[in-house]
Amino acid sequence: MSETTQIRVGAWAGIANLLLSLAVLLTTRDSWKFWPVRGDSDAEYAAWFDQHSAGAFAQTFSTNIGALLGIWFAFSLTRALRLPHDSLLSVIIRTSATTIVAGMLVVNAMFSVTSTPQFIDAPESWPLLRAFTEACLHTFYGLLSVFAFFLLAAAASIHQSRELPAWTGWTALAAGLVTLAGSAISLVRSGWLAPLSLPAVTPFFLFWLWVASVSVVMLRLPSRDLSEDLPERKEELDIGDP
Repeated sequence: MSETTQIRVGAWAGIANLLLSLAVLLTTRDSWKFWPVRGDSDAEYAAWFDQHSAGAFAQTFSTNIGALLGIWFAFSLTRALRLPHDSLLSVIIRTSATTIVAGMLVVNAMFSVTSTPQFIDAPESWPLLRAFTEACLHTFYGLLSVFAFFLLAAAASIHQSRELPAWTGWTALAAGLVTLAGSAISLVRSGWLAPLSLPAVTPFFLFWLWVASVSVVMLRLPSRDLSEDLPERKEELDIGDP
Protein backbone atom coordinates (compact mmCIF):
# COMPACT_ATOMS: atom_id res chain seq x y z
CA MET A 1 0.00 0.00 0.00
CA SER A 2 1.47 3.36 -1.02
CA GLU A 3 1.89 6.20 1.45
CA THR A 4 -0.83 8.24 -0.25
CA THR A 5 -3.28 5.35 0.02
CA GLN A 6 -2.41 4.81 3.68
CA ILE A 7 -3.05 8.47 4.47
CA ARG A 8 -6.39 8.47 2.66
CA VAL A 9 -7.58 5.23 4.23
CA GLY A 10 -6.66 6.66 7.65
CA ALA A 11 -8.61 9.81 6.80
CA TRP A 12 -11.71 7.77 5.99
CA ALA A 13 -11.21 5.98 9.31
CA GLY A 14 -11.26 9.36 11.06
CA ILE A 15 -14.52 10.32 9.36
CA ALA A 16 -16.06 6.96 10.24
CA ASN A 17 -14.98 7.54 13.85
CA LEU A 18 -17.16 10.66 14.00
CA LEU A 19 -20.13 8.91 12.37
CA LEU A 20 -19.93 6.03 14.84
CA SER A 21 -19.73 8.52 17.71
CA LEU A 22 -22.80 10.41 16.49
CA ALA A 23 -24.65 7.11 16.07
CA VAL A 24 -24.30 6.69 19.83
CA LEU A 25 -26.67 9.62 20.31
CA LEU A 26 -29.37 7.92 18.24
CA THR A 27 -29.50 4.70 20.25
CA THR A 28 -30.61 5.96 23.65
CA ARG A 29 -32.03 9.43 23.08
CA ASP A 30 -34.86 10.30 25.47
CA SER A 31 -35.70 13.96 24.95
CA TRP A 32 -32.36 15.71 25.72
CA LYS A 33 -31.27 13.08 28.19
CA PHE A 34 -29.05 10.49 26.53
CA TRP A 35 -27.67 8.67 29.61
CA PRO A 36 -28.35 8.54 33.33
CA VAL A 37 -26.90 11.68 34.89
CA ARG A 38 -25.01 11.73 38.17
CA GLY A 39 -27.55 12.96 40.69
CA ASP A 40 -30.25 10.54 39.53
CA SER A 41 -31.57 8.07 42.08
CA ASP A 42 -30.63 4.38 42.08
CA ALA A 43 -34.10 3.57 40.74
CA GLU A 44 -33.65 6.04 37.86
CA TYR A 45 -30.31 4.43 36.98
CA ALA A 46 -31.92 0.98 36.92
CA ALA A 47 -34.89 2.23 34.89
CA TRP A 48 -32.59 3.74 32.26
CA PHE A 49 -30.59 0.54 31.82
CA ASP A 50 -33.80 -1.49 31.73
CA GLN A 51 -35.23 0.70 28.95
CA HIS A 52 -32.02 1.07 26.94
CA SER A 53 -30.17 -2.23 27.39
CA ALA A 54 -30.11 -2.87 23.61
CA GLY A 55 -29.02 0.71 22.92
CA ALA A 56 -26.28 0.48 25.55
CA PHE A 57 -24.93 -2.64 23.83
CA ALA A 58 -24.99 -0.84 20.46
CA GLN A 59 -23.09 2.06 22.01
CA THR A 60 -20.33 -0.15 23.37
CA PHE A 61 -19.96 -1.84 19.99
CA SER A 62 -19.84 1.38 17.96
CA THR A 63 -17.47 3.20 20.30
CA ASN A 64 -15.10 0.21 20.40
CA ILE A 65 -14.97 0.11 16.59
CA GLY A 66 -14.57 3.89 16.47
CA ALA A 67 -11.65 3.79 18.91
CA LEU A 68 -9.90 1.12 16.82
CA LEU A 69 -10.36 3.29 13.72
CA GLY A 70 -8.84 6.13 15.73
CA ILE A 71 -5.55 4.23 15.88
CA TRP A 72 -5.55 3.97 12.09
CA PHE A 73 -6.20 7.71 11.84
CA ALA A 74 -3.39 8.48 14.30
CA PHE A 75 -0.79 6.50 12.37
CA SER A 76 -1.96 8.07 9.09
CA LEU A 77 -1.73 11.54 10.66
CA THR A 78 1.92 11.01 11.57
CA ARG A 79 2.57 10.02 7.94
CA ALA A 80 0.69 13.04 6.61
CA LEU A 81 2.83 15.26 8.86
CA ARG A 82 6.02 13.43 7.77
CA LEU A 83 6.97 12.83 11.39
CA PRO A 84 9.95 10.51 11.94
CA HIS A 85 8.66 7.22 13.32
CA ASP A 86 10.77 7.51 16.49
CA SER A 87 10.21 11.22 17.15
CA LEU A 88 8.69 12.21 20.51
CA LEU A 89 5.57 13.80 18.97
CA SER A 90 4.94 10.79 16.77
CA VAL A 91 5.26 8.45 19.75
CA ILE A 92 2.86 10.59 21.83
CA ILE A 93 0.23 10.62 19.06
CA ARG A 94 0.41 6.88 18.43
CA THR A 95 0.63 5.93 22.12
CA SER A 96 -2.29 8.22 23.04
CA ALA A 97 -4.49 6.64 20.36
CA THR A 98 -3.58 3.16 21.59
CA THR A 99 -4.26 4.11 25.22
CA ILE A 100 -7.65 5.52 24.25
CA VAL A 101 -8.60 2.15 22.73
CA ALA A 102 -7.54 0.25 25.85
CA GLY A 103 -9.41 2.70 28.08
CA MET A 104 -12.59 2.58 26.00
CA LEU A 105 -12.56 -1.23 26.06
CA VAL A 106 -12.41 -1.13 29.87
CA VAL A 107 -15.15 1.51 30.12
CA ASN A 108 -17.43 -0.35 27.73
CA ALA A 109 -16.85 -3.66 29.52
CA MET A 110 -18.01 -2.09 32.81
CA PHE A 111 -20.88 -0.35 31.01
CA SER A 112 -22.03 -3.69 29.58
CA VAL A 113 -22.06 -5.28 33.05
CA THR A 114 -24.53 -2.66 34.29
CA SER A 115 -26.98 -3.67 31.54
CA THR A 116 -27.36 -7.26 32.78
CA PRO A 117 -30.77 -8.30 34.20
CA GLN A 118 -29.13 -9.45 37.47
CA PHE A 119 -28.43 -5.80 38.28
CA ILE A 120 -31.54 -4.24 36.76
CA ASP A 121 -34.23 -6.54 38.17
CA ALA A 122 -33.03 -6.75 41.77
CA PRO A 123 -33.47 -3.52 43.78
CA GLU A 124 -30.87 -4.71 46.30
CA SER A 125 -28.32 -4.68 43.43
CA TRP A 126 -29.04 -1.11 42.36
CA PRO A 127 -26.33 0.43 44.59
CA LEU A 128 -23.81 -1.94 42.96
CA LEU A 129 -25.13 -0.95 39.52
CA ARG A 130 -24.57 2.67 40.47
CA ALA A 131 -21.06 1.86 41.70
CA PHE A 132 -20.18 0.25 38.36
CA THR A 133 -21.56 3.30 36.55
CA GLU A 134 -19.51 5.62 38.74
CA ALA A 135 -16.40 3.57 37.94
CA CYS A 136 -17.23 3.98 34.25
CA LEU A 137 -17.56 7.73 34.67
CA HIS A 138 -14.23 8.18 36.42
CA THR A 139 -12.42 6.04 33.85
CA PHE A 140 -14.22 7.73 30.96
CA TYR A 141 -13.40 11.26 32.09
CA GLY A 142 -9.93 10.22 33.15
CA LEU A 143 -9.30 9.37 29.51
CA LEU A 144 -9.89 13.01 28.61
CA SER A 145 -6.31 13.79 29.61
CA VAL A 146 -5.13 11.23 27.02
CA PHE A 147 -7.39 12.80 24.38
CA ALA A 148 -5.84 16.15 25.32
CA PHE A 149 -2.26 14.86 24.97
CA PHE A 150 -3.15 13.58 21.51
CA LEU A 151 -4.55 16.97 20.46
CA LEU A 152 -1.70 19.00 21.95
CA ALA A 153 0.92 16.75 20.33
CA ALA A 154 -0.94 17.05 17.02
CA ALA A 155 -1.00 20.86 17.38
CA ALA A 156 2.78 20.98 17.96
CA SER A 157 3.40 18.57 15.06
CA ILE A 158 1.28 20.59 12.64
CA HIS A 159 3.08 23.80 13.61
CA GLN A 160 6.44 22.08 13.20
CA SER A 161 5.83 20.29 9.91
CA ARG A 162 3.54 22.81 8.13
CA GLU A 163 2.17 19.95 6.02
CA LEU A 164 -1.42 20.81 7.00
CA PRO A 165 -3.18 24.20 7.09
CA ALA A 166 -2.40 26.33 10.15
CA TRP A 167 -6.04 26.30 11.32
CA THR A 168 -5.82 22.56 11.99
CA GLY A 169 -3.04 23.25 14.50
CA TRP A 170 -4.78 26.15 16.26
CA THR A 171 -8.04 24.23 16.55
CA ALA A 172 -6.15 21.22 17.91
CA LEU A 173 -4.56 23.47 20.55
CA ALA A 174 -7.91 25.00 21.55
CA ALA A 175 -9.70 21.64 21.64
CA GLY A 176 -6.80 20.13 23.59
CA LEU A 177 -7.00 22.78 26.30
CA VAL A 178 -10.79 22.44 26.58
CA THR A 179 -10.46 18.67 26.71
CA LEU A 180 -7.78 18.80 29.39
CA ALA A 181 -9.98 21.05 31.53
CA GLY A 182 -12.91 18.68 30.91
CA SER A 183 -11.25 16.01 33.05
CA ALA A 184 -12.50 17.93 36.10
CA ILE A 185 -16.11 17.17 35.11
CA SER A 186 -15.83 13.82 36.93
CA LEU A 187 -15.76 15.81 40.20
CA VAL A 188 -19.14 17.51 39.56
CA ARG A 189 -21.83 15.95 41.74
CA SER A 190 -25.02 17.34 40.16
CA GLY A 191 -26.41 20.04 37.89
CA TRP A 192 -26.22 20.81 34.19
CA LEU A 193 -22.50 19.92 33.99
CA ALA A 194 -22.79 16.62 35.89
CA PRO A 195 -21.15 13.65 34.12
CA LEU A 196 -23.06 12.30 31.12
CA SER A 197 -25.23 15.38 30.75
CA LEU A 198 -25.06 16.62 27.16
CA PRO A 199 -22.78 19.62 27.96
CA ALA A 200 -20.49 17.30 29.95
CA VAL A 201 -19.71 15.13 26.90
CA THR A 202 -18.90 18.12 24.68
CA PRO A 203 -15.08 17.65 25.02
CA PHE A 204 -15.32 14.16 23.54
CA PHE A 205 -17.28 15.38 20.54
CA LEU A 206 -14.83 18.25 20.08
CA PHE A 207 -12.11 15.63 19.67
CA TRP A 208 -14.09 13.55 17.18
CA LEU A 209 -15.15 16.63 15.23
CA TRP A 210 -11.51 17.77 14.98
CA VAL A 211 -10.46 14.31 13.79
CA ALA A 212 -13.14 14.33 11.09
CA SER A 213 -12.25 17.86 9.95
CA VAL A 214 -8.55 17.02 9.66
CA SER A 215 -9.48 13.80 7.87
CA VAL A 216 -11.19 15.85 5.14
CA VAL A 217 -8.01 17.93 4.80
CA MET A 218 -5.91 14.77 4.58
CA LEU A 219 -8.13 13.44 1.79
CA ARG A 220 -7.35 16.58 -0.22
CA LEU A 221 -3.58 16.36 0.14
CA PRO A 222 -1.79 15.95 -3.20
CA SER A 223 -0.47 12.53 -4.09
CA ARG A 224 3.07 12.03 -2.83
CA ASP A 225 3.99 8.84 -4.65
CA LEU A 226 4.97 10.43 -7.97
CA SER A 227 7.02 13.22 -6.36
CA GLU A 228 8.81 10.71 -4.14
CA ASP A 229 9.66 8.49 -7.11
CA LEU A 230 11.10 11.31 -9.23
CA PRO A 231 14.54 11.60 -7.53
CA GLU A 232 15.03 7.85 -7.78
CA ARG A 233 13.98 7.76 -11.42
CA LYS A 234 16.20 10.75 -12.23
CA GLU A 235 19.14 8.92 -10.66
CA GLU A 236 18.40 5.87 -12.79
CA LEU A 237 18.27 8.01 -15.94
CA ASP A 238 21.57 9.69 -15.04
CA ILE A 239 23.21 6.32 -14.59
CA GLY A 240 21.93 5.17 -17.96
CA ASP A 241 23.22 8.27 -19.82
CA PRO A 242 26.45 7.75 -21.87
